[in-house]
Parts: sequence; structure tokens; C-alpha cells
Amino acid sequence: MHFEFDSETGVIRDKVTGERCLIITQARVAEICTRLSEIFQSGAKLIIFEAGKAAGKRFAEEAVDIRTGDKQLFLKTISQRYTEAGLGKIEIVEFNPEKSEVTFRIWNNFFAEIESEKAMYRSCIEGFVSGMYEQIIGKTPKIQKTKCVTDGDAYCEWQMTLK
Repeated sequence: MHFEFDSETGVIRDKVTGERCLIITQARVAEICTRLSEIFQSGAKLIIFEAGKAAGKRFAEEAVDIRTGDKQLFLKTISQRYTEAGLGKIEIVEFNPEKSEVTFRIWNNFFAEIESEKAMYRSCIEGFVSGMYEQIIGKTPKIQKTKCVTDGDAYCEWQMTLK
């Protein structure tokens, strides 16, 4: 993402979408997640998943015109925008468009570094990528976490396939 700060108005805008943005620290995101868990307990994971899913769908819609059918370009574009947003470096490890399968890694995962319940951040990421996947494939994916920095791995990794 490329941002533009207007010092006259104090407004930050995404240059791609024109939408207003804000900068929020990991500590504030952690506080939000902790509070959601306190209030909604196990239901917080579902709320985070659904919020992430809606954000993923919107993110995909903004990335490129997915009607072109160029799924490789789509993955490259959304990976770049995710990385530029400061959320971590995405690496597409495998992509099989015929089977609609994707394996990807996130290095320096913003959400995994938050000192909160593992399942909470995983719900956010899994919701987000589920929403993006649905935008390109038109179906809900099966998502499997294979590696995690919170388990001592160097990166977080997921595999997505059709259910």
C-alpha cells in the first residue's frame, strides 16, 4: 500500500483506493483482541474470523479486476499490497490454479507477534485469506496451518484447498 499524508488536514489516504487510513500499533491491536476475548470468550474467534473474511474480500476487490482470470497476477498483487501494509512478507510457495490450491508463508507476521491467544490471530489471518480465496475461486477453502512462529518456526505457513 502506498499512503499519502496531508499535513494540512492530518489525513492519511491509501493511494490505491483513496480511502482514509490510520496507523495502529500492535499493542493497541492486542488490547482489542484481549478485550474481545474477555467479552465474547470463545465467540471472539468467530467475530475475528468473520471480520477478517470481510476485510479479505474487500482487499481482493481492491487489488485487481479479478474478472480477468489472471490468478497469478492476482496473487502477486495482493501479496504485494499485504506486505506494503506492514503486515508481513508473503511468499507464495506453491500455486496450482487447476486444483485451486495455494501454499503461502508469512514472514514477520504482524498478527503472530501479538502477545495474545494463538487462535485469535489465526482466526484473523484465516478469515482474511478465506475471503480473498472466495473472491477468486468463488468457493470456501479448506485452510490448514502447517507452521507457526508461535511454535518456534521461522515463519507462518498455510495450505488452502477446495473443501
